[in-house]
Amino acid sequence: MSASAAQAADALDVVERYLDALAAHDHDAVAALIAPAAFCYESPIATIDDSAAFLEYIMMTGGILRGIARRQVFVDGDQVCHWLVLDTQVSERVSTRAAQWATVRDGQIVRIELLFDPYRWRLLFDAGD
Repeated sequence: MSASAAQAADALDVVERYLDALAAHDHDAVAALIAPAAFCYESPIATIDDSAAFLEYIMMTGGILRGIARRQVFVDGDQVCHWLVLDTQVSERVSTRAAQWATVRDGQIVRIELLFDPYRWRLLFDAGD
């Protein structure tokens, strides 16, 4: 296996374990996979440049997550992009299609960009101005 193929396999493994931990509400496992320094998260709902703040955010919002279906994955070196369906429930069960692009360095995720239609979620998570 080439160095590039090994890097891609390692990156995919880290991101797959992150998604499994997220779906299982295993916050310790999620925390172990997030880089403690130089971490960035972006979504239509939030931009967070601190791993501790991200983990707090995940604990706050993760309770509505009921499952994550993986439709497709693309890997290029340390970059992993998933097409996902996020199954959530607040008062009604909702499936949201999303794309997640993650960057892995030294066995931990340093960047996550999650793209989805935020229309339903803005009222729940918008901090308000």
